Amino acid sequence: MIPHFIRITGEKRRPAPGCSRWKSWRGFFRYSGYVLATLCLATSLRAEEVVLPSSPVNPVGAKGRLTADLLTTLDGQTVSAFRVLPVTTLSPSVRETPHTAAPLVLSPGVLAPFLSDPMLMDEVEVNALGRVIAGPEGNALLGQFSRFLAQALPPSENGLYTVFRRGDVLVHPVSGERLSTTARVVGVARLDEPGAIATLTMISSVEEAIPGDHLIAHQKPLRSSYLYPATPRVSVDAYVVSTFGSTSGAGGYSLVAISVGSDDGINPGDILTSLYPEQTILLSKKVVSPAHAGVNCRITDVKEAVAVRVLRCDERVPSRRELTGKAAELVRSPEGRSGDLLVIHVFDRVSYALVRRAEREVQAGDRVVSPGV
Repeated sequence: MIPHFIRITGEKRRPAPGCSRWKSWRGFFRYSGYVLATLCLATSLRAEEVVLPSSPVNPVGAKGRLTADLLTTLDGQTVSAFRVLPVTTLSPSVRETPHTAAPLVLSPGVLAPFLSDPMLMDEVEVNALGRVIAGPEGNALLGQFSRFLAQALPPSENGLYTVFRRGDVLVHPVSGERLSTTARVVGVARLDEPGAIATLTMISSVEEAIPGDHLIAHQKPLRSSYLYPATPRVSVDAYVVSTFGSTSGAGGYSLVAISVGSDDGINPGDILTSLYPEQTILLSKKVVSPAHAGVNCRITDVKEAVAVRVLRCDERVPSRRELTGKAAELVRSPEGRSGDLLVIHVFDRVSYALVRRAEREVQAGDRVVSPGV
C-alpha cells in the first residue's frame, strides 16, 4: 500500500494587498513545486515507514529522518495539515457481482388494449339508462359513424354517451351463487340533436350497436396505475366464471373473469394459476379391419386398436358391471395446470384477469389458486 499526501486547508489564501502580478505567479509555481515534491516523496515511501505525528516533533532514527525530510520538503509547514490517503493496488482477477433482476412493471399503456371501459351492470342505475331505438331509416346494425335515434337519455356534461348491453351472468360453478352481471361496451356516441327522441352519431365502436342497447353518460377513463406483478397476500381458491364469449376457451393474452374480488383480498397485479379439473377417460379396445377386400388387404391387416374418449362432466360414467367383458376400463386423470393469470382489474366480488401464459385453453370452471399450490 502506497501512501499519498493531500493538504487540508481551512480557508483560501489571498495575496496581500499591493502584491504584483509577478509575485502571484511566483507563489503559484512555488506552491506547485511543493505539491509535486510531496507526491514524489510519498510515492517512494512505504506505508510502514511513514510516521506522521499530530504536532511537529524532533525526528529520531530512520523514520524520524523521513519525517524531517518531509518537513523540509514542505518548507516548514506543519505535518498535521496533511492527511495520508491509502492507495490499494488490485491485481487482475475475475470478480463476480451479484445480479439482481429488476422487478417486472407493467405500464398503463401496455394494459390499455385489454381493458376498454370495464363495467358491471351492478354499478349502473337501471332506471337512469337511455335506450337505442334504431337508425333514421330503420336500420338495425349501427357501426362507427352511423346515426341513430335514442330515448330517455340521462344528462351528460360533455355530450358523449357510452353504448353497452347486458352481458353474461357470472355464477359460481360450485355454489351456484350469482356473483354479478357483466356490461358489454360496444362504443361511444355523440349527441347531435337533443329531445325526447334524440339523434346521436356513433363516433367509435368495437362492434355494431343494435336496438335495445343501453346508453349512459360517458365518463373519461381514469388513469390506470402501474402494475407490479407479485404473489397474492392471501390464499386463493376460486374459479374461472367467464371467458367472455370464447366457446373454445381462452388462450394467451385473453381476458377471463374469476370468482374473487376486493372483498376476498385480491389486488391488481396478483399472479394466479389456473388448473383444469380431473377428467374421466374411457379406454376401450376394438378390432380394426379393412373397409373392403382388395388386392393389398390380407388377413394380417386386421389389428386391434385402443379407442380413447374423455367423458364430459354431464355424461354418465359406466359402472363396473357394464364394463365387465367389454375390454374397457376407466382412467381418472389428475388435476393439471392450464395457465398463469394476472389480475388487472378488481371489483367487489369478481375480478378480470389476463392469461399471461396458456399451456392449454383456459375454460370456465377451471380452478384458480395461488402459485405453487
